[in-house]
Amino acid sequence: MDLIYKTRVFSQGGRNGRVQSEDGTLKLDLAAPPEMGGKKPGSNPEQLFAAAWAACFENSVRHIVRADRLPVKGCMVEAELSLFKNFEEAYRMAIRFTTVLHGIDQPTADSLVERALKVCPYTDATKNNVTVSAVAVLEAPATAWNRETCDDQ
Repeated sequence: MDLIYKTRVFSQGGRNGRVQSEDGTLKLDLAAPPEMGGKKPGSNPEQLFAAAWAACFENSVRHIVRADRLPVKGCMVEAELSLFKNFEEAYRMAIRFTTVLHGIDQPTADSLVERALKVCPYTDATKNNVTVSAVAVLEAPATAWNRETCDDQ
């Protein structure tokens, strides 16, 4: 296996601390959400994880669009992450992706999303640890959040 990329991020202070990448491009103050007793504004680890996974999953969608030369005219991924505590007091997560696409039919969109789940490294890394669901939604270009074509990036 060939190494493609490696990064290092430092965390100090836990949920109410700070994270920073080694190169300094990422610097965030963290805050526990109010539902978990947080009292100050700020991002939390679940938001960061959902954002990173959504970006990675969308890139997997775009990869397949380019490889298959699909006529997708716009795409966006929404990730909804839920954190649960089970009866043993252990924390568990679930994530639901809604992929908004334009330019293809529903069966093609459904297949595209299913294939993207199989190539996304985050989905693979969390297999059997996080409950994952994904749906494809078709939306008109006038109302699509992201109007760029999937082959733009």
